[in-house]
Amino acid sequence: MMPDPILAATLPLAASESLSEMVPFLVVLGAGFLVGAWGQAAKAPLAVLAGILLVILAILGFFVENGSGPTPSF
Repeated sequence: MMPDPILAATLPLAASESLSEMVPFLVVLGAGFLVGAWGQAAKAPLAVLAGILLVILAILGFFVENGSGPTPSF
């Protein structure tokens, strides 16, 4: 049995009520990649570490914020 492609496409956004709720996490994630890439190019290990920590912070923050799932409406 094949999964429904429409349902599969909406699953990543199921925990967030809107796309605007994900923007802060995406900004931190993007900043982490930019800082890490700059640190790699500049051969600055602390900048690479800071980029990695920003990426991890964005991922953990997203999971903490959306861990309980969407709030049910009664």
